[in-house]
Amino acid sequence: MSNTFSFATPQTSEKPYTISEINEGISRIIENGNTLVWAEAELSNFKQASSGHCYLRLKDDSSQIPAVIWKQTFSQMKFAPQDGMQVLVIASIRVYQKGGYYQLDIHRMQEAGLGALYASFLALKDTLEKEGLFDPDKKKQIPSTINRLGILSSKRGAALFDIVKVVRSRSPRTDIVVLDIPVQGDAAPLKIIQAIRDMNHYGSVDCIILGRGGGSIEDLWAFNDEGVARAIFSSKIPIVSAVGHEIDFTIADFVADLRAPTPSAAAEMIIPDDAESTRYFISLCQRMHATFLSFFDARRQTYEKMARTMAWQQPLRLLADASQALDDLSARANRAMNVFMEKSKSQLVSAAGRLNALSPLGVMSRGYSVVSDKNGSTIKNAVDLIINDPITIYFHKGKAEAEVKEVIGHRS
Repeated sequence: MSNTFSFATPQTSEKPYTISEINEGISRIIENGNTLVWAEAELSNFKQASSGHCYLRLKDDSSQIPAVIWKQTFSQMKFAPQDGMQVLVIASIRVYQKGGYYQLDIHRMQEAGLGALYASFLALKDTLEKEGLFDPDKKKQIPSTINRLGILSSKRGAALFDIVKVVRSRSPRTDIVVLDIPVQGDAAPLKIIQAIRDMNHYGSVDCIILGRGGGSIEDLWAFNDEGVARAIFSSKIPIVSAVGHEIDFTIADFVADLRAPTPSAAAEMIIPDDAESTRYFISLCQRMHATFLSFFDARRQTYEKMARTMAWQQPLRLLADASQALDDLSARANRAMNVFMEKSKSQLVSAAGRLNALSPLGVMSRGYSVVSDKNGSTIKNAVDLIINDPITIYFHKGKAEAEVKEVIGHRS
């Protein structure tokens, strides 16, 4: 069923609704939300049916709501409701579809004279909340594996039996350490505080369940004690609050690292189911086995394909082909090198010829000579000579020393 519901409009509806469908729709709209309420009202029209269920109305100066107290809840009440009585109730809003109206299903009812306890509860809750004792960021992580569990509860209560029963059924290997504490009465808070400290100092446990069964506000009042709240907050070991039933809330629930609706639910929430873990482990092993088989089968097919190729069937043939390819590459490299050398040699001879043609020695070999003065400077014009100065004449082969006797020429 969807978590939300809305009626189709007349323009979009395929057919008209029946009255039952309307009542059912209203029921889904109301009851899919958080319908648990705490209310103060005057009790009227109280009647107990032969079934044991009680029907009444709760009202104030201007409004009223039908209500019902189911037989099991009524049997636990410690006073007799009467018309005109002011009461405090915790109830769920529910639609009575057959009658077409909503009503309150009452889970707890107290005389309004007990309102002082609620006021005290709210005042302490507000104080501790402002101090940060309920801050989610300050709550300790519950271990994923609990080898040793601490339980703080009365050894005579059903809560301890329920917790142990669940732990033993889910994880027989888990060790349990129990500290017997009073869970109600004036002496209970100090005993609970000391038990939390003792479990922290000597218990060597991974997690603590603090629990008891349901009861009236007076029965649960020890768990609304400020000292108990601060002891829970100061604990180095994570604490799970499992006080009363789902509709019961105490200060311990708000400050604990985890709140469970019932003692048995606390054990179910923190103790892994060994059988489920075993099934999960087996499933992982089976998946791993299948993965390995698939992997190795794929490798086998690859190897078989390679083995069918010529290279694997005739490995020496593969080596011979590679050797021949190497010889071919070597021969091609030698031929390319010879061509390169011949071309380079031809270019070098040509360059040498051109260089020789431009060389002075080449010119002198054809009968020319070079004259230099006494300083070794080359004489290019006869008028640069001075009569009687020594000169040197360079021939293609050898040289001669001479003296200027006459200068014939002119400057251009």
